[in-house]
Amino acid sequence: MSEAQTPNPTESRRPVPALMRSLSGMLAPLLFLVILSLILSLTTKNFATHENIKQIAVQAAVVAILACGQTAVVISGNIDLSVGSVMAFSGIITAQAFNLYHVSTPMAVLISCLAGLGVGMLTGLVTAYGKIPAFIVTLGMMGIAQGTAGILSQSQNIGNLPADFSVFGFGELFGAENRDGIPYAVIMMIFAAILVHIALSRTKWGRTMYAIGGNREAARLSGVRINRAIISVFALSGLLAGFASIVNISRASVASKDAGIGYELDAVAAAVVGGTSLFGGQGGVPGTIIGAILIYTLRNACDLTNRGPEHQRVIIGIVVVLAVLFDRYGPGRKRTTT
Repeated sequence: MSEAQTPNPTESRRPVPALMRSLSGMLAPLLFLVILSLILSLTTKNFATHENIKQIAVQAAVVAILACGQTAVVISGNIDLSVGSVMAFSGIITAQAFNLYHVSTPMAVLISCLAGLGVGMLTGLVTAYGKIPAFIVTLGMMGIAQGTAGILSQSQNIGNLPADFSVFGFGELFGAENRDGIPYAVIMMIFAAILVHIALSRTKWGRTMYAIGGNREAARLSGVRINRAIISVFALSGLLAGFASIVNISRASVASKDAGIGYELDAVAAAVVGGTSLFGGQGGVPGTIIGAILIYTLRNACDLTNRGPEHQRVIIGIVVVLAVLFDRYGPGRKRTTT
């Protein structure tokens, strides 16, 4: 066979264009969300009310912010199981800063983000230079962050937060007594989503994450500094965990060491349901936001129909398993050999 007739192995591995792969991962959960919402609107009282829809968006905001960072981590071929605990740790640090040092609200926001960023960088350093799987490192960091939060708070909830801090959880832009506005929690979610989306889709850093997740060895041979990239993506995840804690403790009016329990699983679920491949190299933030809203729509439906937390776990677990199956066997998705 002549050189001109030699098939291109790269082309043979790309039967479906990249855009179609991306859309197939995002459109499936979007279609499911639309159908689910229509069914619930017809069958469940109070679901389609303005207040309930706004409540779903606000409740989804914390997990959606965490899931934006989780999306970048998973795209790079890793996973971060510590985001919930890092969020709780950042919340305790912020509440202590209010109570012990009487910092201003803008300073408290900065402290929360820096606390999350610091833990994320530490996680990235151990993962990158320790050559330890991220699953193990973040599992350990989950215990360290939660335990440290408990030590700092003496296992007590910390309240006495300034009145103006509640704006992040309950305030609304353009809101007034006689009209609704846009909840600041939703604005913060959109802000985080736009920034991470731009970073992943429009920058060299984002292309690096996709390259590492798609083929780590090929990325290394192409000159990508793997360790630096891994540290940066975990730093981003930690930063967003600190950012999410602002909304979380503002809505709860207290900081608790247990505030993040289960949030790491919701963050992973939102990313996977939104089309991000657990095998790395595929996914995006728009799908993740849809995934987060879908998960909290399911939770809201369970609440409205008097279904308990056990039903919620079963339903969301089924949705996640189906999403992973679609990820592996759906049109144009990445397949692995066993």
